[in-house]
Amino acid sequence: MSTRRVISIKKGDADTLTDPISNLTVLTGYAAMLYIYTKAGVLTKSISGTISTSELTATYQIGNDDTKAMDVAHYDFESKIYDASDHVYTLSDGIFIIEPAKKTDL
Repeated sequence: MSTRRVISIKKGDADTLTDPISNLTVLTGYAAMLYIYTKAGVLTKSISGTISTSELTATYQIGNDDTKAMDVAHYDFESKIYDASDHVYTLSDGIFIIEPAKKTDL
């Protein structure tokens, strides 16, 4: 079961998204991905994550270049973990907002 979230970040900023992993005790062989879609359902960005087997979390580093490349808009997102046997689990989903920055870096 996934958690609904709203993520808001200013264009050109960086952030870290961490999702708890529940209902799994063995995470060997799993990978994590964050998918960001336009409201029309078109994949616009995918970000690889890291899985902590000791903390049972998936962490995604959203870089400033990632948000610079995106338009100021509301997007949809899903974070998923999966393995080679096609076991897929959605950790969280919701709205991903890129907000305008009042001042941009030089």
